[in-house]
Amino acid sequence: MKHGFLILTHFSPYIVYEHICRLQHPNHYFIIHFDKKVVLDNDDIYYKNLVALENVTIVKNRTDVKWAGFSMLPPILELIREGIKNKEIGYFHLLSTECLHVKSWKYIHDFFEMNKGKEYIHLIKMTEYRQEHAFTYRRIDKYHLYDFYNFKSKKIKDRLIRSVDSVFRKAQRLLKLAGIYRRYSPEFPVLYAGATWWSLTYDMCKYIVEYMDTHPAFYKRFLHTQSSDEILIQTLVMNSPYRDNAINNNLRYSYFEKKAPHPNPLTMAYIDGLKQEDKLFARKFTAASKELLDYLDKNVY
Repeated sequence: MKHGFLILTHFSPYIVYEHICRLQHPNHYFIIHFDKKVVLDNDDIYYKNLVALENVTIVKNRTDVKWAGFSMLPPILELIREGIKNKEIGYFHLLSTECLHVKSWKYIHDFFEMNKGKEYIHLIKMTEYRQEHAFTYRRIDKYHLYDFYNFKSKKIKDRLIRSVDSVFRKAQRLLKLAGIYRRYSPEFPVLYAGATWWSLTYDMCKYIVEYMDTHPAFYKRFLHTQSSDEILIQTLVMNSPYRDNAINNNLRYSYFEKKAPHPNPLTMAYIDGLKQEDKLFARKFTAASKELLDYLDKNVY
């Protein structure tokens, strides 16, 4: 079986090239979306090496991605659209450059052969009521301005828009008490949400592209929606002809501190979590992960 790795990255070609080298296998294909903020120089040796790889495709239509914004969604759909051009691929795996496999390729390939046709994705049914987890209806019943500023930036412009966004959301919460809020059409699919990263079959990915092409109003509804990349794909999977094949497990390991927006960098402290049988990939690997990577190189890969 062939596997397609859909890579979202905001890192330099050097880091991406090193990442692809770790993921290489004769049955692997890579489709990469570089954030528009990344400078791609045709004379850069690592970019040239990346482009020269026969199993690598770089998406030309690049997006300036903002954290929690709608802007995360178009690159994912571009990656899928490019990926399904290769009909030999059985599974697509959405990864960032901070994601790596934590099992041998034989283990991973055997797993997907034995479970062929299953859709592996984190799933939570969204409701209008407040829940302990973050995947609630409040993401979609308000207008969010994340696409207009850099969440981490300390620049005056970004800090100003971030403040306006905060006040705007509070005002919308008050309006909702009076029954005035952003609606989600009952004609649209029932909402599901979950973590961004997944492993889906070729047929499921093809269905996603075809649905997007024939339902532009549904896609447009996710504009100004918080973390729409964590809603739209889950919603389509669970409203598709393949819903009975969906497994509520995205096969990824990550560790979040309570209420933290990002997972902790992986170190040897998390080795027991990585050893779980159903954890094939993990994130996020950073400079702090060197000892862990050495361990994986010696004992897993």
